[in-house]
Amino acid sequence: MKRTMGLIIAAAMAWGTAVAAPGDARPAAFEHRLPAEHTVEIRSMPRVDVARLHAEDARAAARPGAAPVRFATPHAVDITPANAGSWDELPNGDLVWRLRLESRGALSLNFGFSEYVMPEGGRLLVYPAGLNRNADPELIRTFTSADNKAHRQLWTPVVSGDVAVIEAVVPKASAGELKLRLTSVNHDYVGFDRLTRTSLLQPQGVSGSCNIDVVCPAGDGWRDQIRSVGAYSRQGTLWCSGSLVNNTANDQRMLFLTAHHCGMSTAANAASIVVYWNYQNSTCRAPGSPASGQDGDGSLAQNQTGSVALATSSTSDFTLLELDAPANPDFNLYWSGWDRRNTAPAGATGIHHPRVAEKRITHSSNPLRISGYGTPTGSTHLHVFWDQPGTTEGGSSGSPLYNPDGRVIGQLHGGLASCSTSGDDHSDYYGRVFTSWTGGGSDSTRLSNWLDPVGTGAEFIDGLDSTPVDPTLPVAGFTWVADELTVTFTDTSTDDGTLTHAWDFGDGNTSTAANPVHAYAEDGTYSVTLTVTDDDDNTASHTESVTVATVPDAIDLVDGVTLEGQSGAAGAGTLYRIVLDENATGPLVFRTYAGTGNVTLYVSHDAVPAPSSYDYRSMRPGNNETVSIASPQPGIYYVLVQGETAYNGVKVVATHGEVVTYTNSTAFPIPDNNATGIESPITVSGRSGNALAETQVSVNITHTWIGDLIVTLVAPDGTTTVLHNRTGGSADDIVATYTVNLATKPKNGTWRLRVSDNAAQDTGTLNSWSIRF
Repeated sequence: MKRTMGLIIAAAMAWGTAVAAPGDARPAAFEHRLPAEHTVEIRSMPRVDVARLHAEDARAAARPGAAPVRFATPHAVDITPANAGSWDELPNGDLVWRLRLESRGALSLNFGFSEYVMPEGGRLLVYPAGLNRNADPELIRTFTSADNKAHRQLWTPVVSGDVAVIEAVVPKASAGELKLRLTSVNHDYVGFDRLTRTSLLQPQGVSGSCNIDVVCPAGDGWRDQIRSVGAYSRQGTLWCSGSLVNNTANDQRMLFLTAHHCGMSTAANAASIVVYWNYQNSTCRAPGSPASGQDGDGSLAQNQTGSVALATSSTSDFTLLELDAPANPDFNLYWSGWDRRNTAPAGATGIHHPRVAEKRITHSSNPLRISGYGTPTGSTHLHVFWDQPGTTEGGSSGSPLYNPDGRVIGQLHGGLASCSTSGDDHSDYYGRVFTSWTGGGSDSTRLSNWLDPVGTGAEFIDGLDSTPVDPTLPVAGFTWVADELTVTFTDTSTDDGTLTHAWDFGDGNTSTAANPVHAYAEDGTYSVTLTVTDDDDNTASHTESVTVATVPDAIDLVDGVTLEGQSGAAGAGTLYRIVLDENATGPLVFRTYAGTGNVTLYVSHDAVPAPSSYDYRSMRPGNNETVSIASPQPGIYYVLVQGETAYNGVKVVATHGEVVTYTNSTAFPIPDNNATGIESPITVSGRSGNALAETQVSVNITHTWIGDLIVTLVAPDGTTTVLHNRTGGSADDIVATYTVNLATKPKNGTWRLRVSDNAAQDTGTLNSWSIRF
């Protein structure tokens, strides 16, 4: 029987009973006599111009820059049980509210509630209209009081078709506690989960045929990592990828790493997330085959909603979320390990959801390059060159990049890769975990405090399975630090008893020490395995790739300090180096000048350059060579000065950090015949290191008879450098730039220009001055 809402809720205060458990959730009409579904109020949304949406998407895809893929368009509504739908009373006294929602032509619908509070014992169901009693239970989306969150939002997974039913069932005693406000009905015009498309619809939900299903042999060796990657929607309309990541507490915290440009860094957007787990094809479709470019059979049944944003930074394009719900054991999830070291591995693997489709895997057997986003300069990203077959596409954004050890080293920002690209264009850029670790220097802009909450200082950790580890069984692990060819290994294995150790260093040598130090004979990358055995003869093993290299002899360069009198024979080279830490800024500039002869300048990062192999080169007649690197990377830069002819008396200098001009434009009258004169200050702060060996000081003085003037630069420590000392006789004005060696003086502090008139009759003004370093 149907009653008005006011009467039902009033009566609910006196009546009370329980509703079905979530696992038993079925539409109330399947269990009770209720008015036929077609009599339930229906709200129809305005018509959607699909052709216009596809045209917008095509234009968006053609624009430079990364962006999430759109699969749905929103209809803004304001619907509550008080202003729409039908209330009925069930025979057991529970209350049921139903409303039908239609958006003609939608391939699926999903819904955003700006307010969701479900009383204990209540449930919300969302399901396709016309569902029969024998329908697959996976078609019914169920929510309970367990989905009540502090942000009070609820965003649903997709429901097939263009008409859906929203149904709430609540105990009468708590009906007044129900809070539902539907504000977004999202019309899917692309298609999820093998949804029927008409000839008028471009199949944007189909990924390129060159993609590789994760179930294919290419996924062997990556089965754990595959379980950590999920597809997700934002505000019910946009699509990206992301992954669960482990932390040093190993506590299965639901930390989810994705891309900043996917827009999940705001509280509202983070709350709207719907993550789909294990959405992948059940069989391996041959890459390049027609089947690989068609709909798969992946299921969207394993999903969860809601999150909070923990940290984000556009510099390395990362966002870290914490998903609201704990891991569902039925989903068999995995928390990927990570590696924050400043390295570029010799290969990598990406796992992702291209174009609103099933999960795929892509490999690279090519060395990665440290770069900026879309540019070879910079150090915030990793540039990955993919093998074929395989690619990434729109929707893959935010997906993890793994090093050969199976640890996350970045998340996808963007690139040119597609099924139609080749060569250097078949590549992508991933924001680096290395850069994101310190991020912008605060908890909300970095990964460090979230992924290392214990404060271990670990540079890398392994992943974590959803299956609890038997504490009585050993778990092998180790860290290592290389000093040229010598490596110090530290055992991190765990067990409830005593362990014995068996090390294989990958070069034919072994050790049984717990924390051995091993010296390799040659440069190279070695596969090191530690096997531990406990008191009950249980064993566990762990393998790492360890790279060692000798450091070549080279002359050290110090920022801003010029090495003078350098000489060499024709055909001979002299090697120099400068070490940059993580805080060094660009540009990094190398110069040779002065002296006689002809040299060429070669520069490489973390490698010794040669005339046949280098990263940068300056080759001009004579000795005036310059290499400028806008965004230098941390590490060692090697500089080779190669004699094209014999050379002598050449100067070599390296400078790094932004060159800034500081100016004081305040006019100071210069008192006549006053040896004390005036001082004009410039205060410098926020810089690192010393000033340059060739610091420029520019002076603009209006004065008759400049032979009266003494102009002196006073450093922050009080030491002085005389720029002009009563020369020039009767000439007027000083407008000049002086080059002075300030390489031993810190940049920060108050610099002063002192000007004094030391004879009678002539006067003038210090108009301005500047210092540049």
